[in-house]
Amino acid sequence: MYSLLFLAVCSQLAGQTVAYTYDGPRPVGGGPPANSTPFAELPFWPYQTFVTEPDFRPPVLEISKTPEATDGLLVFAPLPFIPVYPNRSVGGLIMDQAGNPVWHTPTLPLGQLHVQQWNGSNVLTFWTGGIGGDFNDAHGFGTITILDDTYRQIGGVVLNDGTFKSGDSLQNAPQPSYVDIHESLITPRNTIIITAYNSTPYDLSAVGGPTDGWVLDSLIYEIDLNTNETLFRWSSIEHVNEIPLNASHQLYPDGSIISGNNATHPWDYFLTNSVYPLDDGGYLLSVRHYWDVVALDKNGSVSWTLNGETGGDFTQVNQIEKSSTFSWQHFARPVNGSSGENITIDLFDNHNSGRDNGTAPSTGLRLHLDLQDRTVETVSLLEDPSDTLYADSQGTFQQLPQDHKFIAYGQIPKFKEFDANNEVVLDARFGQDNQVSSYRSYLQSNWTATPYYRPIIATSRAQNGSVVLSMSWNGATPDVYDSMVVFESSDESVGLTPPGQNVKRTGYETNVTLAEGTRSVKAAAAKGNTIVRESAELQL
Repeated sequence: MYSLLFLAVCSQLAGQTVAYTYDGPRPVGGGPPANSTPFAELPFWPYQTFVTEPDFRPPVLEISKTPEATDGLLVFAPLPFIPVYPNRSVGGLIMDQAGNPVWHTPTLPLGQLHVQQWNGSNVLTFWTGGIGGDFNDAHGFGTITILDDTYRQIGGVVLNDGTFKSGDSLQNAPQPSYVDIHESLITPRNTIIITAYNSTPYDLSAVGGPTDGWVLDSLIYEIDLNTNETLFRWSSIEHVNEIPLNASHQLYPDGSIISGNNATHPWDYFLTNSVYPLDDGGYLLSVRHYWDVVALDKNGSVSWTLNGETGGDFTQVNQIEKSSTFSWQHFARPVNGSSGENITIDLFDNHNSGRDNGTAPSTGLRLHLDLQDRTVETVSLLEDPSDTLYADSQGTFQQLPQDHKFIAYGQIPKFKEFDANNEVVLDARFGQDNQVSSYRSYLQSNWTATPYYRPIIATSRAQNGSVVLSMSWNGATPDVYDSMVVFESSDESVGLTPPGQNVKRTGYETNVTLAEGTRSVKAAAAKGNTIVRESAELQL
């Protein structure tokens, strides 16, 4: 079984357990973990099938690209559209640009799959936990897992200091961890920045609500991954004097669900969906429900605010197309540092939400801010005029080498890469609109991994009656092995012969017809003439 085991260990600081165990071996036969949802029951896409893992049914990517597209792997975590499929999970996927799977997780609620660096080495990080419920389907209560390049767990984050209320009647019992899905960024200083949300009592009379109302407080933590020390904590409701409630575009009352009348239905007025460290020790926030990009100083005070409607502390100095207006945005990131008197920011401009959609397309937006004169200038706006997309939620704007940019459209299951001239050089779709999404997605050229567990093998019978051997090695990147070597025997008493057939690797699963009368077999992943890893032996 390929399983996730969340076993808290004893290392604790200030009431926070910050590590647990991940285990991912793949025995002969493969298959999903117990109690998971088989891919066969998920109607989100045309799917691929594999003999070695019959319940793994990843999407058939619709992909087109030019020679100028950046080489790399597509890293994403498909999530079923919660209002349509509230109890379904897919998990995380890494796929190559030919549409072959490279690695997949179990079918768990999972997000934020991302290659990052920790202590100078590449690691794979992801969030797992519960999403949605009564008060909001945009937040989660979960944990962060950190894997090395063999897929062994080497770290993780659990957040629970005893003060959290989930605000969700579907999760009345205290949660083991309250890390939210929106941010889990490892910084160059070997810390991790995470977000969390806490159902909190607050006087809402300023917006026409009850004095004994409830809000969803947006929290930010920075934790030292090597010492487990919490270095920074920030609360939106503790800074309401700088960012007042009545500036929120998540109007109060917002229907009957997000009412603010009790802990189960708090008013989700803020919503921090990205955080990035600034060179001066502060932080850059994307605040979706205010249409704000906010800079905090190292003490947590607001240094400046860029508002997508009014400009906030900045004045627009140029106009191109939609100019610098943005709303309901995600993924605000500084470009090439943030020191000095200027800062350039990339963000994914949704310009749509659940109640405000279809009026302007979702785009990538690059803005240059003069922090002295307090002006904002639009540098570029990334949009494919032949494919207008309206993403109500989620999204990614990733800077690539040679000034290419990768845009993932969140709720719309599409990716696009734009070149330095803002022309589309890659276009991919992984599912049906409003059926499946990926909160964030990446094009990553720096992930190479050799799994610590064995390849798996299985057999099937062809129409002509011959026996076909199939081998897959979940997580082995294309550079790790290039062929399958077969060991087979027709006499169990003699044992397996020296390496026989050598078959070129073909994507996720490689197949070969066995010799007639084969009684036992095993296979190995090989690179050139070197055996990388052998499977277990299979008796036929």
